[in-house]
This record gives sequence, structure tokens and C-alpha cells, in this order.
Amino acid sequence: MWSPSMSVVRVGLSHKAISIGKVPLLGRGRVQAVEHLSCSADPLVDEPWRAAVERLSLWLESNQGQSHRVQVVLSGRFVRWQLLPWRLELSGRDEMAAYAALRFRETYGKSAQNWSILPAAMAPGHTVPAAAVDRALLEALASVCERHGARLQWLTAYFSSAFDAWRGVLKEPNAWFGTVEADTLTLGLLQAGQWTALQSQRLSGDWRTPLLALLAQIAMACDVPQMELPLYLAGEGPAPSVATIAGATGDQAFTWLSPWQMGLGATPGLRLALGR
Repeated sequence: MWSPSMSVVRVGLSHKAISIGKVPLLGRGRVQAVEHLSCSADPLVDEPWRAAVERLSLWLESNQGQSHRVQVVLSGRFVRWQLLPWRLELSGRDEMAAYAALRFRETYGKSAQNWSILPAAMAPGHTVPAAAVDRALLEALASVCERHGARLQWLTAYFSSAFDAWRGVLKEPNAWFGTVEADTLTLGLLQAGQWTALQSQRLSGDWRTPLLALLAQIAMACDVPQMELPLYLAGEGPAPSVATIAGATGDQAFTWLSPWQMGLGATPGLRLALGR
């Protein structure tokens, strides 16, 4: 039952829309009573998330009869990824965050100084995926929640939560796993149960051609037999036929995972690992 004075809501945040659903108080089961609200994103602004945050602010303002705890699942459009090789000398989350920030700066340059690192679970001996988001986005979300008497409980990336939700279906230690969103394709490669590649690409149309290019690019860089590894994709809509993904198929095993509802299985942080 929902308390009349408290509500836990999960917010799916993308640049053209937000989805808001109620989370069972015990944190179990599907997100309920989902609302899908569009917003008008200005393609010329440097903050593509701004319209979505303002739309969330309006929703909180119109629902101020309750005390909200807000959980946010971010679209891949707002996330940058980096794989962090295990470093024995690192101890604690602060040192891991500093290590991640250094790697992001090495890859992306000065722009990374304006990003915040989402917390990642440290698995000893394993490569750790780290995600970075605009610090201004986190500050805007916290400010909006505070202004309307809500609390930002946690924030995570869509890809990591999708993997947590679906990792039970991955039976092989070597596999491709990806998420297909309206405007973003994210694809990772697992080898021996560890992430060896993880990349995102913005979409301006159909995702199939960019998928083929990303598969080929990662396979070449990692020297792996692209079509011999099973491919798992989580995305909206009906399952595409194998024939429609020409070039990525042949005898390649392909699994289309059913639509993922509002961060089903979402948890704070990034638990991107098998068997954990």
C-alpha cells in the first residue's frame, strides 16, 4: 500500500521525454502507474537534459501533496563510458573515483572536468565500467528535488540497470550485450565474464546500420570473431527478425529481450558484472 504522505518514484530521463512511475515501497515488483510526459528539447542548447529536468520540476510541483523520494534512470544520451582496468593499489570508493576521473580526462580532455563519476562496484581483479554525466545535470536534479520538498535518492544509467535486469539470460561468458533506445545505441563486449569494450552511439534513424558498424569496430579492436559470439539486445518494440540485421547474423545467435519497463531491476550504482 502507498502511504498518503510518502511516495517513491522512478524517473526515466531522456532528452525528449520523461517517464515517471511509482515504486513498490519494499522495492520489489514492477514499477506501477507509469506516466509518459514529452518535453521540448532545444537541439541547439549545450544541455540536452535541461528540458527533461524542467518537465520533472513541473510534475513535482503539481504533485506536492506527497513527500517524494526520487530515483533516476538516465538515458544513454547523457552518459559517457570508460573501462577501468583493475589496480591493486586502489582502496575505497574515493580512490576509485579519482582513478576514473583521471581516465576520463585522458580520453576526453578538459571537458571531463565538468563531469561527475557515477559510483561503480569494485570487483577485485576485474575491469570496472565507469559512467560519467554532466555535473550540472546532477546539480539541477538535486536542486529541483529540494525546491519541491523531494529527495534525490539515487541515480543510475539505463544500460547498467538493463544489464542487471537481464544478465540472468546470458549463459555464455563471451557475448555481446546492448541496449537500443530511441536516440542511443550502447553496446558492450564480454569476454570470460569481463567487459572488454563498452561504447555508445547516438542515433538519428534506424539502429541496425550503426549496430553493424559498432560490432565490426569493437570486434576488430578486440580481435574477436564477431559472428561467433551470441548477441543480446534490450530494446523497445517487437523483436526484429534475424534477417533484418544483415551482416550481423549468419549462424550468430541473436536474442531480442522484451521491452524493459522503467528501470525494472534498477539499482543505485553500476553492478555491471556476471555472477554477482
